[in-house]
Amino acid sequence: MSLMSDIFTWWNGTTLSTRIYTKRRGRLVGEDAFGNKYYEDKKAKMPAGRLRRWVIYSGLAEASRVPADWHGWLHYINDELPGNDYKPK
Repeated sequence: MSLMSDIFTWWNGTTLSTRIYTKRRGRLVGEDAFGNKYYEDKKAKMPAGRLRRWVIYSGLAEASRVPADWHGWLHYINDELPGNDYKPK
């Protein structure tokens, strides 16, 4: 991708600012079969007292590519990480 599309287009993948934020604040917690990576904030809590969670899509940002178990985790429906097949590097 070009630098301009990295800065301004979120639908083609992550923007430059999202990459920087993820590098500084994110803790990788897992990856699904589609290659999407799931992150949780290292320490900053939201007003409800929960850590912020987000996904970095592999390819186009399409929410329907998030499996149901990871969707539940992203939306605080369950706190257990889906699957035990992910091993952090």
